[in-house]
Amino acid sequence: MICYTVGGSGPQPVICLHGFNESARAFSVLQDPANRYTILSIDAPFHGNTRWKEGLRFTPAQLHEIIHLMLNAESRPVTQPLIFVGFSLGGRMCLSYYQQYPQQVSHLFLLAPDGLKMSPWYWFSSHTIIGNRLFAVTMKHPGWLIKFAGILYKTGVINAGVKKFVVQHLHRRDVREKLYTVWTAFRFFKPDTPRIKTIITRQQTPTDLYFGRYDKVIPAHGGFSFVKNIGAVAQIHILEAGHRLLQDATVQAALMKKPV
Repeated sequence: MICYTVGGSGPQPVICLHGFNESARAFSVLQDPANRYTILSIDAPFHGNTRWKEGLRFTPAQLHEIIHLMLNAESRPVTQPLIFVGFSLGGRMCLSYYQQYPQQVSHLFLLAPDGLKMSPWYWFSSHTIIGNRLFAVTMKHPGWLIKFAGILYKTGVINAGVKKFVVQHLHRRDVREKLYTVWTAFRFFKPDTPRIKTIITRQQTPTDLYFGRYDKVIPAHGGFSFVKNIGAVAQIHILEAGHRLLQDATVQAALMKKPV
């Protein structure tokens, strides 16, 4: 059972994909007084009120099917190009979806998007048998990783934001279990950024990337590398904010003032 929320009733559907350990409610901050949009925010598998029965497997093709079912339920044509808004993990989902279904996307808004560069830690833990087994054991006994993160921080290998992320997510058992589940199930969302850049250039798909100047989890430098050589169709925006960009009034206004 896939759950989602609906905001507004305007002619342009907007698909919103949230970050890790969040839900569709994260996008309730988006208000559209002009009623130009219908904001469709999905509770991703293992989040919110969605009950996922497909095991530890979630793919762009399954997301495509979910979107079509949702559009049908809302009496919307499935062939109408869609605006996509993705935050953090949701940004990775947007990128992978666009890679496979670019004709379905009219505009990409990526807020501190994960996936612009594949982390070697993530690849090892989610794409290899040994790494995934070690990941599972670590989620049950995380003490060594918390200490190791402290060592990596002190030696300058990781920054304070990454260390804070590790500590916050590993101290609670329920969050550790969700982290393992989501990282494993979402392993099929692995954007090929050079290919995506080629598609954006060919399709001339407007792409806006937003980053917080003080974001230590997903810093802006990956965005600058991504927009390089794409041209004016892709724009990067740096805000006086941290990682929680959906709470930023500038982002909220920017998302809702773009022309349909």
